[in-house]
Amino acid sequence: MTEQVHFIPVGFDFERLIYPISQGQMEADRVVLITNTGDPDEKGVNKAAKLATKMTQRLENSFELIDVEIERESIETDDMFEYETLYPMAYTYILDELDKENEVFVNISSMPRTVAFAFATAANSIIAEYQEENDEIRDLLHTYYVSPEEYLVHQMKEVLENTSETLDQLEKREDSIVDKQHKEIQQLLKRIDKNGVTEGARDLDGQMYVEFPSAPRSDVEGFEETILVFLFQQGPVASTSALAEKLAEELKDEYNESFRSRVQYNVSKLDEKGYVDRVEDGNRLETDLSTIGRMWVKTH
Repeated sequence: MTEQVHFIPVGFDFERLIYPISQGQMEADRVVLITNTGDPDEKGVNKAAKLATKMTQRLENSFELIDVEIERESIETDDMFEYETLYPMAYTYILDELDKENEVFVNISSMPRTVAFAFATAANSIIAEYQEENDEIRDLLHTYYVSPEEYLVHQMKEVLENTSETLDQLEKREDSIVDKQHKEIQQLLKRIDKNGVTEGARDLDGQMYVEFPSAPRSDVEGFEETILVFLFQQGPVASTSALAEKLAEELKDEYNESFRSRVQYNVSKLDEKGYVDRVEDGNRLETDLSTIGRMWVKTH
């Protein structure tokens, strides 16, 4: 029997992750909550992870009350920003449900964005890859976003401002604890006014950003797959000729002009499709897998 399955990455939200279902606007037989591992009461767990875990627990209890089956898939906290780990995981989860002939919905409303975007990109890639052989896939795989009615951080800022004004109006603040808290509130408000609700840019493996590659234009054909898998195992190759020579050796095939031309033709097609990157180095073109190329190998 076909099920309607929702994948819901859980961050710091509750209502916009459950309301479309609990309020009857969307159907769900089963929800898969994607969250971080760990016990929120365990020492060393940061406050963000604790809040996300509490939201997950509340969602589990609430979905159970409306007779929606619940599954939980946990991700190590350190992997939450590892896109090349998240994308294959999301791709596999979604494709497994489609193979069971279920209808899949992906909620990308919550944090962290890397998890939500990995699921969104995986869904888009699956549609791009399978739409020719399954013309119903666009009706079976959906990605959706739910906007919050209100951001509580705005109320938090207003409460802090009111508290600061109240403390300012006190004629005497002999209590050192109150005075210290007043200064902390003032400093926090200044930081919010200057920087917004976040500060800094987190280092993610040596850089401050994660790129979300677009889905490739078309599927991979026979010899193209051989080249992709070889590059995944081998790493970047200095030139097309070197790639052809090494590939011929790997396949125990004869390295000749015909084989080299075949490699050149298929690498050019892979470049056009976005699966490989080629960088000029003098008269040579160094060839390596693109991000989406690596993701393709990991998911096939």
